[in-house]
Amino acid sequence: MGVVCMFAGIWVFIAVQHRMGLTTQAAHNIDRTGTAEVQSCSGSPAYLWLTVICDARVRWDGEQETATKRVHSVRELSGTVTVQLRNEGRGRGGGTVREVVTADFPFRPDGGLFFVLLVGIPGLGLVLGFLAGNRLSRLLPEPAPEKLVLRPMARTRRPGDKRSKRSRKRRG
Repeated sequence: MGVVCMFAGIWVFIAVQHRMGLTTQAAHNIDRTGTAEVQSCSGSPAYLWLTVICDARVRWDGEQETATKRVHSVRELSGTVTVQLRNEGRGRGGGTVREVVTADFPFRPDGGLFFVLLVGIPGLGLVLGFLAGNRLSRLLPEPAPEKLVLRPMARTRRPGDKRSKRSRKRRG
């Protein structure tokens, strides 16, 4: 139960970290800015519905073409909004992670708070899970004692093994 709650805590940490814009980077890396015409929005279950992901047609400043992008926001969007393409650092495969966000999306460069939340939220989930598991185990009935059944040992012979010396009787 503790491990399950710890993984739930990791999920909560990721959602809170994304919603707060919490990062370990010191600089706010904005690659591009532009405007987006919002088409539809929905809450993101990956971020516990704390952030909204919208499908939008984005036009970057200095370009005439529009592209369909997913825009992350902290509130429900409609109409035309100002967006930014943020460089979020290194991803799993070594490439850079880029995310299109609204201009009012939070950005908080705080490595200390990031570490405290990274350790604290899953750690709290682990402790609460073990406490809940302990209380749950007290509510369950005790298992019936096992009955010990003694069975005689069966002798086994290896193939090609002849009778033991004791069982041979000399006839004379």
